[in-house]
Amino acid sequence: MRTFMPRVVLAAVAATVLLPSVVTPVQAAPWASSSSSSLGGSSLSSVFEELTDEEIVVDLPGYGEYRFPADLTLASLDPDGASAADLLSAAVFAADYGDDAAARQAALAVLDEPRRAQVTAALAALHGDVAPPETVSAQAPIVVLGNGLNPDGSVHPNLKNRLAAAAQLAKQRPDAPIVVSGGPLVGGYVEAHAMRDWLVEEVVAEERILVEDRSFSTVSNARFTRELLPEATEVIVVTSRDHVHRAVVDFTLAFGPDARVAGVGAPNDPPTTLPGLRGTYLDVLTWYLG
Repeated sequence: MRTFMPRVVLAAVAATVLLPSVVTPVQAAPWASSSSSSLGGSSLSSVFEELTDEEIVVDLPGYGEYRFPADLTLASLDPDGASAADLLSAAVFAADYGDDAAARQAALAVLDEPRRAQVTAALAALHGDVAPPETVSAQAPIVVLGNGLNPDGSVHPNLKNRLAAAAQLAKQRPDAPIVVSGGPLVGGYVEAHAMRDWLVEEVVAEERILVEDRSFSTVSNARFTRELLPEATEVIVVTSRDHVHRAVVDFTLAFGPDARVAGVGAPNDPPTTLPGLRGTYLDVLTWYLG
């Protein structure tokens, strides 16, 4: 077992009064899937099952040692290399997942105001509904997320549904730039390039399209898209219906608490049942500890 002491002056905050509850923890709800399909893509579903026997334990002022839930302790997480703020932020979400309101509030209370605002916004997105496109301006960038390609490099039907939804939005919003987000795949194909070509064939002007061709997961979709749009304060994320809630949470982390993140969920092909929230919590922990 490893106990991680956040690198802050704990003596100065040990008596901090816990903040009032920001959100009410809920049971796992039906959302989330990985960004990339196993059809030529680099699905993270297998990574999410690589749990480690080592516990992640954080010493929280006013609470004591908090142990992350066992099914959130991925082998890919690196708490040793995380900053104090990142450890505490991850603890907020781990405690929220585990329905431990006292630990969640203890971790929140130690965060500085900018980080607390980011975490609170992501919590609100995690427990809230996906905002529709009408809640953002007509110029808000449209970001369509990759979902893998067929073995021959052609667009998979599920990705085609996402692209068709983005193309429809593009027609309704002629002043909005479009970002295609998806990186290299097995076989040498680059997902974003195939996505761009498909949209151009659908009479979307190529000069409207920004290409993000490095990402391999929903978390990296959000990180690298933010790098392409450093000044954006609103965005529409287009993905599949079983993935849109999780994507909105990741993009809320990337774009910050003052940004407006809307979402559009395209039909899944083939149809799938909606998964629970564990994948979304794993994304958030990967954001801070990955």
